[in-house]
Amino acid sequence: MRTLTAVALATALAAGVLLGGVLREDPAEAAAPNVAATRALQEAAELQLQARATGNPELYPRIEAALRRALRLDPESAAPLRGLAAVAASRHRFSESLELAEAAWKLEPEVAAVYGLIGDANLELGRYRRAFAAFDRLAALKPSASSYARTSYARELRGDMRGAIAAMRLAVDASAPTGEPAAWTRTLLGNLLLSDRQPLAARRSYREALLFVPGYPAGLAGLGEVELARGNIRGALPFLRRAARAGAAPEFAALLGDTAARAGLEAEARRAWREAEELERLFARHGGRNLLETAEFDLTHDRDVRSALDRARRGRAERPSVEGDHVLAWALYKNGLCAEARRVSLRSLRLGTLDVDGLYHHSLIERCLGNAAAAQKYRDRVQRLDPTYLAAPPSAKQLRPPTG
Repeated sequence: MRTLTAVALATALAAGVLLGGVLREDPAEAAAPNVAATRALQEAAELQLQARATGNPELYPRIEAALRRALRLDPESAAPLRGLAAVAASRHRFSESLELAEAAWKLEPEVAAVYGLIGDANLELGRYRRAFAAFDRLAALKPSASSYARTSYARELRGDMRGAIAAMRLAVDASAPTGEPAAWTRTLLGNLLLSDRQPLAARRSYREALLFVPGYPAGLAGLGEVELARGNIRGALPFLRRAARAGAAPEFAALLGDTAARAGLEAEARRAWREAEELERLFARHGGRNLLETAEFDLTHDRDVRSALDRARRGRAERPSVEGDHVLAWALYKNGLCAEARRVSLRSLRLGTLDVDGLYHHSLIERCLGNAAAAQKYRDRVQRLDPTYLAAPPSAKQLRPPTG
């Protein structure tokens, strides 16, 4: 069973992967009334697909520049605003994304893609009722790979794995039959199947993705995760090395580092972790907000846990979602603040998400407070969801609580 963060291996190629095709999804509505604006939109769309495939944040300023050029050429068009909302979400700037998406909605309220953007932003801002309503509106207006993928994610958040898989199969069927969109949906389906303890079916889905886009980083990482689920650590490494080389997403490098460490390859692990850190810095240099991601990495690796607590608090203020709550709870626990950690951790589990990291962390928090029965209950849930998880869980180490 993958955690929410690990499920994002595919979506983290650009945080807006669920926004995929926002410029292409409604070509009739998106068409600008002059050739120059249309050309700028097309340039942005091509760059967006590259960013989604590679996770390269250096493309974001180029996408933004093309979209702002289109907006200057045609200030009354909603298409550039939708694109800018997608870029903001890819940078984890969800309040900005929502503001831009709502501006686009005012111009063109019946264009389906805008409801996906509004839902995505609300989701990361912890406004789940609004997010799910926007996704429902999107699906009603235009059933598509993008709308089915969002429906799948909403179901996953609420712990409905069967429903999530069913919706993602519809996304696969609705996706373009060639290229990156086909690889994208099949990778996301593989992630869900692996979370549902169907590794053979997940492997088939990842291999299908690689048929559409040979060397697709998320598909390679998925095959590595299948081997990890089978307990084949050495067998996972070739796939994860290729994924880390092919994709600029820090998640791939971090996973490679963690797997190399489990294999006893400490030098390779340190190199991969340094690469993950550099990629996070690259993301930040190009406008990304990654306080939660860097905090979670440091907490899991027992580094800079006091600084990580500060980042987790600030990150959760920006993104008051279940993931923000989860990272903050983990940071509080690592800093010995277990009573506060328990309150925040329970909030992170409020949707019923089957997040094994979150459930494991909560078991540690209950143990810290002396609640042995509750701690065992959550450990048992982790064991049922992923029988291999407790063989190599994140470190339970914590600092002494501050005094005075």
